[in-house]
Amino acid sequence: MRRLLLLLTTLTLGLVLLSTSPSQAASYPNLSQGSSGANVTSLQFLLTSRGFSTAADGEFGSGTRDAVAAFQSAAGLDADGVAGPQTFTALVPVLRQGDRGPAVQALQVQLNKHGSSLDTDGDFGPATAGAVQAFQSANGLDADGVVGQATWTTLLGTGGGGEVPGTTYDSLSNAQKANARTIIGVAKGASVPEYGWVVALAAAMQESTLLNIDYGDRDSLGLFQQRPSQGWGSAEQILDPVLASKAFFGVASHTSNRGLLDIAGWESMSVSDAAQAVQISCCPSAYGQWESLARDIVAHESGAPSIP
Repeated sequence: MRRLLLLLTTLTLGLVLLSTSPSQAASYPNLSQGSSGANVTSLQFLLTSRGFSTAADGEFGSGTRDAVAAFQSAAGLDADGVAGPQTFTALVPVLRQGDRGPAVQALQVQLNKHGSSLDTDGDFGPATAGAVQAFQSANGLDADGVVGQATWTTLLGTGGGGEVPGTTYDSLSNAQKANARTIIGVAKGASVPEYGWVVALAAAMQESTLLNIDYGDRDSLGLFQQRPSQGWGSAEQILDPVLASKAFFGVASHTSNRGLLDIAGWESMSVSDAAQAVQISCCPSAYGQWESLARDIVAHESGAPSIP
């Protein structure tokens, strides 16, 4: 009898272990001020998607802490500013092909952390859907391409923090590099000094991660998140990287809005102050964090052809 009970117990334990998927073993991380990496970048995109905008720089600073606390308070959670399992459970949405926006960027950052090579453009298209299904299949999840709690938990709870995508020239995608070349080419065509290239690249990195996105806050669009309602041109013009870059520098014919070259003394300003003078954003000090990346891009792409 004892042997039979032992055998039954062993078989039952084996079946439990076989039925336990990686998603059940994984749990959401605990992120707090001082954390960094891809998980923090995804957290920042998720906060932005919920209306608590914060820079997606992969650094959990005081701004991210305050955004987490504000979200927690709105969601009825303990507003301690620490993003743990309860916060992530309330924060992550269900995503599927056809969705767009910062929450999809959060997903794409996680998929890239696990080995994909997606543009973090916020577009849940066929490439992202394929990456989701491949990840789900590899981790014992139902490979339906729908990103729910089990998939989010496995993405965020495994693989470590990862490198923050887009923080060095070599980590930029081909699309980001192409847009950088366009910005530099337009600057050359307008005889903008090299420091102006740095300012524009930092502004575009902060506003769109150097991707020509067709969504944003209210009616913001494109590389520089320019708004039709604020006189930056039509949606079609703003989504043209060449025209958007010309508008930023102040050499466009489709808008009379003030650009960089219209700012008195911009060459003696900090990157943040010069970019903010054009963008007039809610986060005036955010642009400077991308200065080193912008200079790295300039060092690699200074030979970009001039665009008249």
